[in-house]
Amino acid sequence: MPSPFTTASSRVLHMGVLACLALCLCLSGAGCQREPERTTPEGTIAAARMAVERADARRVADFIYAENEDYRKLLRRFGRFMNNLQELGVQIQKKFPQEIAAMQAKAEEAAKSGRANTLMAQIGAQMRPQGMRRRGGPPPQDTRTAFEDALKALFADPYKWLRESEGRLTTTYLTDDSVALLWDEQPILPPIGMVMRRAEDGFWYFMLPTNLPGVSNFMPRTKEQFEIFGGLITVFDRVVIDLTDDIKNNRVRSLDDMSRKAGEKLFIPAAMTFYAYTRMQDSQRREARAAEQAARQAGSQPPSAGPN
Repeated sequence: MPSPFTTASSRVLHMGVLACLALCLCLSGAGCQREPERTTPEGTIAAARMAVERADARRVADFIYAENEDYRKLLRRFGRFMNNLQELGVQIQKKFPQEIAAMQAKAEEAAKSGRANTLMAQIGAQMRPQGMRRRGGPPPQDTRTAFEDALKALFADPYKWLRESEGRLTTTYLTDDSVALLWDEQPILPPIGMVMRRAEDGFWYFMLPTNLPGVSNFMPRTKEQFEIFGGLITVFDRVVIDLTDDIKNNRVRSLDDMSRKAGEKLFIPAAMTFYAYTRMQDSQRREARAAEQAARQAGSQPPSAGPN
């Protein structure tokens, strides 16, 4: 006698039962969870947190505001980098649990003493007047050490801030369509700050801090600049992929060793890409100035006399 699941009708019935079970699991919250609506700032923050919890960090880039299609393409590439960065963090925590525990204890001690050792805190410190006055020379040793520690923490747990954001990352309205981001009720990256805005589609997006001094002039504006900038992201992405492979194959002995290897892998290709990018920017600025000057000169010349 043939199995009841060998007929086409029985297979359809069987699949229907499985689909109903899956739907029931979703509705009960046991099997899946619906992504929060992004029609509020809190909804977008929650959606980004959910993407990280689902090990799909590349989706976080979808929640970053893009002013044009070139920017959106760049963010898609950035999303792939973010996903690979998440995988690197997973491998680091598996390989170096004792170093991670020691680093976390150090960070907690720094937080208790008021010396927050996060990457954002270190960047913020450099943006304050006392930090900017030292721009002409190398940073003090304790600042360099703190910054390196913050980078290690970023590699080891790049989305810790998002996982811990519930209740700590809040917003305050600036206008009807923009909010400032707060961490523990304090502005992020003062005095510049970080914001979210509501776009034309009604969704809220994170705004990258492209208005930071020195950053705004470096951001891409032309298609060619976007392409080179995308190449820079690819450089970082390949380094992250290589580091992940090194850790999996026991070619990295410690977090310090990982940081050293990252520097070795990044320096030459990143320097070459930066050089090409700045050369292109300079060339395009010269061309724009020459075109503007030619237009002014053409406008100042008297009209030629017509035939008598």
